[in-house]
Amino acid sequence: MSLRLSSRRARRLAPSLAALLVAALSLPTVVRAQSGDARFAGLALSQGDIFTNDVGTVIGVSVTNSTAATVGSVGVSCSFTVKGKAAGSASTTIYNIVAGATGQDQVHLMGPRADAASCAMTSIGKPLD
Repeated sequence: MSLRLSSRRARRLAPSLAALLVAALSLPTVVRAQSGDARFAGLALSQGDIFTNDVGTVIGVSVTNSTAATVGSVGVSCSFTVKGKAAGSASTTIYNIVAGATGQDQVHLMGPRADAASCAMTSIGKPLD
């Protein structure tokens, strides 16, 4: 079965599809801890907006702590791409995320102007006594 659209109908749908794509890409991406990795249980990573500046590319990241204890630090690493091809990686550490709170920071890739990023939590540290 083949789906064909008339060129008139395709032209009418194009703006709607473009608007839908823009809306979907602007939503923050929530990354849950991978199953089997108990280190990150109760933590949720969210990716915010990605933008470029004169220095390179920046993406906002946040980690929500839904555990009952303060998390000393969470390492977040992001892989950046330009048109689907690897452009580089960068990371940050978010410190002292109190129980029930969200810690946030930005990850800066120096140089390339990337158009997408995929981030993951990479480490966790205990709070200082």
